[in-house]
Amino acid sequence: MKLTGNRVNSFLNRPPDDIIGVLFFGPDGGLVKERSQMIVQHFCDTPDDPFSTTVITADDLTGDPAKLADELSALSFLGGRRLVRFRLDHERMGAAIAKIIKNFDTHPEKAEARLIVEGGDMSARSAVRKAFEAAGHFASIGCYPDNARDLGNLIHTSLSAKGLSISPDALNAWIPLLIGNRSIARNEIEKMILYKGDGQTETSPINLSDIRHIAADGQSTSIDDIISDICLGKITAGDAAYRRAIMGKINPAIILRALQRHISRLLEAQSFMANGDSAESALKALRPPVFFAHQNAFKRQLHIWPTRALQSALTRSLETETQVKTAGAPQDILVGRLLLALGQYAQKRNS
Repeated sequence: MKLTGNRVNSFLNRPPDDIIGVLFFGPDGGLVKERSQMIVQHFCDTPDDPFSTTVITADDLTGDPAKLADELSALSFLGGRRLVRFRLDHERMGAAIAKIIKNFDTHPEKAEARLIVEGGDMSARSAVRKAFEAAGHFASIGCYPDNARDLGNLIHTSLSAKGLSISPDALNAWIPLLIGNRSIARNEIEKMILYKGDGQTETSPINLSDIRHIAADGQSTSIDDIISDICLGKITAGDAAYRRAIMGKINPAIILRALQRHISRLLEAQSFMANGDSAESALKALRPPVFFAHQNAFKRQLHIWPTRALQSALTRSLETETQVKTAGAPQDILVGRLLLALGQYAQKRNS
């Protein structure tokens, strides 16, 4: 079945018991991940348990076309419902996948697991998409970038939950910077909440100055300068900028979040390049777009940082975030140590 509009939220909040699997696809990868995560809890009681969840990719089916069917029909070792998460990076096995979906739709009693498929931007001619849309026990949900009204509602809702508000002119300036990826938009909103103090004390509404200072495309944002210098291997300049930021009372956690967002953007661009795009084309495909003053530096970073190194950097940044959240932790030292390590790697690659 094909779900659109208000039916999507109703479905995600309470999917029918007879649903076997859901396909999330579209150009907004952040929204694909967000929506797929929303339904995980309905499909599996222990999704983090490796015995309860199996992750497969499109490449896994290239050498073993029956793997998806086998995983869907396999019984749980520990009892309870299993979950199969399928990353559909390409559709070279599209016809085979469509056949499997049709077979389980005809014989739903064979399904011992539930299926979540995360895909990219799929055309209406896609065999996989058509199979999900035509099925009665499977659903297809398109994930497209939020419009200005949706983003405005998201911003207001997120800020209000933390006791914060935003001026109309700041909101109008911020929305265009967030369009294109729900995940990035949420990260930027969280970064702003951290910057304004999480509403724990009385504070003025978010204004244009706050947007310029924190938002992803702020020209004068010292945070962007820190991250750019570090990712280019300019350790001295990056460390000096970091120290100035700390002396200026910028929370190290904000810098860490911005670093994670930047690494994710580089990973996204690298995925475009892995599919044959040039660095220039990959950069232009990013949403929201990279600020023009930072584009040359961003392209240089794509040549310095291969995908595996970026994945390792992201993992290490998440480990640092856990340490930073520990009560009494020396946040500035922990984040500074991470920046130094990343800068040293980039310096060696750029020498």
